[in-house]
Amino acid sequence: MKIGFFGKQNAFALEMFRRLQLDHSRDEFSKWQPDEEAPSTELEVIIAFDRVVSTEMEAQANLGLIQMASAGYEGVDVDAATKAGVWVGAAPTTKTGNGESVAEVAVLLMLAASRRLNEELSFTHGTPQDRSEKLQENMALFGKTACIVGLGGIGDLLIERLRGFGMILTGVDDHPEHAPNGVRAYGRHELKIAAAAADYVVLAIPGTTENENMIDGTVLAAMKKNAVLVNVGRGTLVDEPALLAAVKSGHLFGAGLDVVKDEPLSGENPLLGEPRIFVTPHIAGSTDVMLDGTLRYLGEVLAEYRNGLRSAGIINDPIKPRVLLRKPFNGDKSHNKSSLVAAG
Repeated sequence: MKIGFFGKQNAFALEMFRRLQLDHSRDEFSKWQPDEEAPSTELEVIIAFDRVVSTEMEAQANLGLIQMASAGYEGVDVDAATKAGVWVGAAPTTKTGNGESVAEVAVLLMLAASRRLNEELSFTHGTPQDRSEKLQENMALFGKTACIVGLGGIGDLLIERLRGFGMILTGVDDHPEHAPNGVRAYGRHELKIAAAAADYVVLAIPGTTENENMIDGTVLAAMKKNAVLVNVGRGTLVDEPALLAAVKSGHLFGAGLDVVKDEPLSGENPLLGEPRIFVTPHIAGSTDVMLDGTLRYLGEVLAEYRNGLRSAGIINDPIKPRVLLRKPFNGDKSHNKSSLVAAG
């Protein structure tokens, strides 16, 4: 097959591309970045890290599948793909190791904001005469209430990890009835109620149009005094000027963000000027576990595609698909393999 690898070519992406080529030597791979012209107009599959718009699809007459290398697919024009007969697939967090990796960084951000890590590191690296005594205590996670917004793959994995810190756990979800045992769940319409009772509000949901700015000034005002906001979802979820104001005013103790609205993160971003907001550059999923798991999952997707099967991550249903894909039966070996990997 002719496979295109599309997106920003950072070190993580380049290593994934290198290993894909090694693992699938019988396929023909090419890569390109946004604002560059695709190196071929005969691609059958596009593996993407970045936005895929309708013009990219129109240029590829043989394209049958756009497969994201991550769980997020908000950058793909799914409607255009569906009309064009192109399948779109995401990489589920539960199948790639992404969920485990992001959940770990969520804990890191909770701790970093709680212990004022920006200020502590400045203290460590400052000269003795610059080191003044601190007047305010840091916070421990033990005994506090954490509200996880989004009880999906990442949210459930985060809950498992926070139990060990002795936290009280709540959640907000469109389907609160599916909450894990021991977690008090609220519906989406009860977000402010849940936030008002929590010491930590952690966002672990996709950046859909429906979720844009869901954490706005009114939700931030409803949060408990000295609470912490953590975002490992997407930057579009948070009204950033309102968050900055809530931290500067002292209403919030701080925030931990792995994602912001304008990425890649700029040194001029005003969020970086507030020491009680701890920011990492969207690296939550960039681990060895996630790289290995994603390569394994992409390998399964390509094998299933060759065999005319829909992968587990397909999110659309074209009426007139360019390539016919059937839902796998229990007897399909490739499907069984995928299920075993997911269960492990």
